[in-house]
Amino acid sequence: MDCQADRYGAGRRSRFFYDIEDALSRAIAHHVRYEFEDKNGETRRERNIRFGRDDLNPDIEIQEDHGHLWDWFWDLSSSRSIGFNGPNPISVTDIANWAALTGTIVRREEVGIIRAMDAAYISAVAEEHATETGKE
Repeated sequence: MDCQADRYGAGRRSRFFYDIEDALSRAIAHHVRYEFEDKNGETRRERNIRFGRDDLNPDIEIQEDHGHLWDWFWDLSSSRSIGFNGPNPISVTDIANWAALTGTIVRREEVGIIRAMDAAYISAVAEEHATETGKE
C-alpha cells in the first residue's frame, strides 16, 4: 500500500501516511497551545479553567492505531537539545540512535511522520513564545 505507484510517483508515501502525519501534527500544535507554560508557569488550559472557561479547552484525541507514534515522539522530544531560539529539531540520527537503543523498529514512513510532528512542535513553540513576548 505505501510504496505502490500512485499519483505522487513510485516509491513515495501514500495518502494514508500523509493523513496520519496531518492528524498528529495538528494534535501536536494543539497540545503545545494548551500545555505550554507562560512566564508565570501557567498553561492556557489552566488559565481557561481559572476563568471558568473550561469549554475553550479542546480534548486532544489520538487514534489508538497512532498512539505509538505519539509516544515515540514525546520520548524523542524529551531528550532534544534546546538552542537560543527554542527547541532544536529531532534529527534522523537522533531517531536512528533512539531506535537502536530501544530496539524499536521504525518504518521510513514513521520517520517522516515523526519529523513532521517535530516541525509542527517547533513551529507551535515559536508561535507561543512570540505570543508571550508580544513579537507576533
